[in-house]
Amino acid sequence: MTKTPKRPSFSSRNCIACWKCVEACPRKAIRKISILWHRHAIMTGHRCIGCNRCVKTCSRGCFKSRCDD
Repeated sequence: MTKTPKRPSFSSRNCIACWKCVEACPRKAIRKISILWHRHAIMTGHRCIGCNRCVKTCSRGCFKSRCDD
């Protein structure tokens, strides 16, 4: 049985579009949204490997690590 990675949760509420999380993600699981007044990151979960680099990189707390159940 393969163990699925614990992907961090994401909330764009505090995102200031600094794009540090986009640069930190090794699998390009985080993308930029930049449409008119909507500027924030978005996470595509199927690419995430659960490395939590986004959690460590985001100074605004948009990503939260999920603990093992």
